[in-house]
Amino acid sequence: MKTAATNLRLTPSERDGIRAAVQKACGETGAVWRRIVVFGSRTDPNRRGGDIDLLVELEPARPADTFRLNQRLRMALEDELGEQRIDLVLDDGNADSVFPTLARETGVELWSNT
Repeated sequence: MKTAATNLRLTPSERDGIRAAVQKACGETGAVWRRIVVFGSRTDPNRRGGDIDLLVELEPARPADTFRLNQRLRMALEDELGEQRIDLVLDDGNADSVFPTLARETGVELWSNT
């Protein structure tokens, strides 16, 4: 994972909005976030447009709690960023998927809570 967020195609307002949305949704659900990673086209300064692809790493949680967080976070992101296409991946360590690993490897860390 790259740690320099300087080349991300996100405005400072969008970056702050993403963090605020994650903090709000986690506060409402009791979830604890570790890291926010942007991956996909927004990490390439030579591309244009595209949705915002986010990976939010969480402390381990029950699947029902993660599902509830997903719903709350989507609402909070819309409140903060307006209506945008956002692909959201929540990784609480319980899913048996390679996708969070790929997102981490190709993404850029936006915020860390560790």
